[in-house]
Amino acid sequence: MKFTFIDNENLCVYDNGKVERYESTYITRYRETTLRDQKSKEWKKNSDAMLYDDFFGTDRRVDAALLSISPTLDEHQLVYTFSVNESSGIYYKFTDDEKKTEAHILSSNDATFRDVVVNIGGDIAGVVQSNPLTSDIALFSKDGGDYKCVTGGDSLDEHPFFGRNGDVYFNSYGVGRDYDNEFVKYAPSEILKLNVRSLQIDTLLSDGKNSYIKPMLDHDGNLYCIRKPGDDKETDNVFLNILLIPVRIVEAIIGFVSMFVTIFTGKPLVGGKGKTPSGGGAAKNADGKKTFVNNHMLNVEKELKRNAKDGDGGFIPRSWKLVKIPKNPDDFNDAYLPASAVELASGVADYCLLEENGEPLFLYTNGKRIFSLTAKGEKKKLCNAEFCVKLGALQTYSDGSTDLFGSL
Repeated sequence: MKFTFIDNENLCVYDNGKVERYESTYITRYRETTLRDQKSKEWKKNSDAMLYDDFFGTDRRVDAALLSISPTLDEHQLVYTFSVNESSGIYYKFTDDEKKTEAHILSSNDATFRDVVVNIGGDIAGVVQSNPLTSDIALFSKDGGDYKCVTGGDSLDEHPFFGRNGDVYFNSYGVGRDYDNEFVKYAPSEILKLNVRSLQIDTLLSDGKNSYIKPMLDHDGNLYCIRKPGDDKETDNVFLNILLIPVRIVEAIIGFVSMFVTIFTGKPLVGGKGKTPSGGGAAKNADGKKTFVNNHMLNVEKELKRNAKDGDGGFIPRSWKLVKIPKNPDDFNDAYLPASAVELASGVADYCLLEENGEPLFLYTNGKRIFSLTAKGEKKKLCNAEFCVKLGALQTYSDGSTDLFGSL
């Protein structure tokens, strides 16, 4: 059994019980370059020049995150996506070459790349996000350097999956707006199917109450996905935020005064070591207690306490279920019935679908551990992790007979 996963800022390969960890060479070198640049300007620390740097960002913070990972047709090569400050990229990682560790595929300062997947035909799909609210499914050239978006509109499209005959399955959150065209909230995510050649999109699964994300199909046409409650119960209380406005204004004033005290005295207004200005890379906030997973802000410490009774519990809510929805033989458009969903696992952040002895084999993570699950319900812990919400496996359920990018 072989698959890939991301653990904090490590690119990981699991191969029959052994885990190999690799760093992103790009992110490492970016940080080293930034650190050298900052050290070269240390003479400004106790000078008036520091005031200019604080306002205009010369002393830069490095916010980096690994966003997705997938094996490729080459057993010693994987593909991953990342973001560093305002830029994003897609790179190949070579696991057997100490000198040439990586190769550039694509990079951008205007878009973020994530949810990259590869099928047995070498086709590459992923997500391109050009603004904070919406994203599109894209097909990438096998030779690198180019992509074509195959979806669009006012929606957040995610998690492409290559089906047979070139169809691409994905989940999509509709963007809800008010009369002034301002964002209000996302509608629950639906499962959609895209015919790449005709660009026709059909809705396969939707119930208005739950969000269904990351669709995958087996050889028999059964649909698998993660089902989670459609309403974000962790959303901030609007009235509480209004009451806290005066408090936050005071906090801002204190922070502004603290900056000037530090500039002109070289010492902080409040004693303490503080935190280093380097990115955590795991989509966490400053205190490390919250993280953004699957379009949902989670309180990590709270979820860990809730799941403490489970010896192998993680920080993903147990209401996030991996479900199987049998194919509906009476529906010509291949729509699936939410009521027929069968729960397979709880607390699932991400999963992969493999095949073992002709039967589906699932791999899934709850944030702290990775498990395998057979079609008979036999569960086994494969390895522990510090912070894992992304898995990757070669998609073997596509016929791989066409160059989808070239067919457009």
